[in-house]
Amino acid sequence: MQRRERSISAVMLAGVMALAAAGMGHAQALWKYTDKDGKVTYSDKEPKKGEKAQLVTSDPAANVIDAPKNTGEAAPQKSREEKNRVAERENQRNQLRDALDAAKAELEAAKSALEAGREPLPEEIQLVVGRTPTGAPTGANAAMRKPEYYARIKSLEEAVKKAEEKVENADRDYRRAAP
Repeated sequence: MQRRERSISAVMLAGVMALAAAGMGHAQALWKYTDKDGKVTYSDKEPKKGEKAQLVTSDPAANVIDAPKNTGEAAPQKSREEKNRVAERENQRNQLRDALDAAKAELEAAKSALEAGREPLPEEIQLVVGRTPTGAPTGANAAMRKPEYYARIKSLEEAVKKAEEKVENADRDYRRAAP
């Protein structure tokens, strides 16, 4: 507990000294009191008769730096080369964002085409007439999908997969190049 109080007291001392230095133009006295438990207190009031206190002295010229003067000029302008690099980088970032947006639009179109193409087209259906073992029609007919249907669905699914890869690549490129 005493360590904590001492470190807090040290911080307080630094703060009080800074205030004293920043306050009035003349030096003020700072007194350090230590009680019977070892607790340290700083004050700008003189000790009463019989109190034990130490006068803390500081050098007002120590650790003083001159602040830069405000000349009223704005910050230096960027060089033309730096402006060109920034513009080129922004242009590249915009192109990559556009490529990502186009890839996302292509993916949405491919997904929509796949969903719309789930139903077989009339030329992709083959009607199978149910027959008895003797060959007579039973009246129980079935519609079967032709191989053309499955080939078309496979190509639509491949288009979705390619579009997803394109989005992944465009997103990766954009994240790498964009700050």
